[in-house]
Amino acid sequence: MPPGTSLTLRDRFGLELRTSFGVPAFLLPAFESTITMAHPPDHFPQEWRDGGAGFGRNYAAYFARHGAGGLTHFAVADIVREDPRYHPSASTNPAFRFVHALAFTIVDKSDSGRNTLAVANLSGSLVGGFIGETFYPYGFNDPTHSLQRSLLELGNFGAHNLTAEFAPELARLAHKFHFPDRVADSFLPPDRK
Repeated sequence: MPPGTSLTLRDRFGLELRTSFGVPAFLLPAFESTITMAHPPDHFPQEWRDGGAGFGRNYAAYFARHGAGGLTHFAVADIVREDPRYHPSASTNPAFRFVHALAFTIVDKSDSGRNTLAVANLSGSLVGGFIGETFYPYGFNDPTHSLQRSLLELGNFGAHNLTAEFAPELARLAHKFHFPDRVADSFLPPDRK
C-alpha cells in the first residue's frame, strides 16, 4: 500500500507479521546471540555463555525482546493512530537522508500525515527492554539493564529506518554482487518491488 493512504487494522497486522516473523526477524537474534556468545558480558552465568543451550537461551531472549517490542509497536500505533510505515526522505543528499532516517525513529507520521512523537517506537522499545526482567539471570534483570536493552531496541527501530531509506541502493548493490533477485529485492519495501 503506497504511503499517504490510510491503513486498516488488517493492513497494519500484515505489516507487523512481515516485520516480526519475516526472515530478518529470525536472523537478527542469531547474529546477536553469536556476538554475545563470542564476547559474553562480565559475570554472565555459565549456562548463558556455553554451548548450544547457552546459544538457545540468548537466541530466545533476543527473539522475545524483538517480538515484544514489535507487537507493542503494532498495538500502540493502532491505538494512537500512528502510521507504522517508514516514509523515505525526498532528498538525494545521503547525509540528509541518514539524519532523516534516524530522526524518524523519534518523530514519525500520524495517520493523517502530520509529524508526531513516535509513541509506538518508544513504547515498543521500553517493552522490548523490560520484558527481559522476566527471564534474564540475576544481575541482568534489573532496571538498569532493562533500560540499556530498551535503548538497543530503539536503535533497532533506527536501523530498520536506515535500511528502508537506503533500500534502493542496497538492492542495486546486492544485484551488482550477483545475489539472487529474490535476495537482492528483499531490501525493497513491498510497494517498491
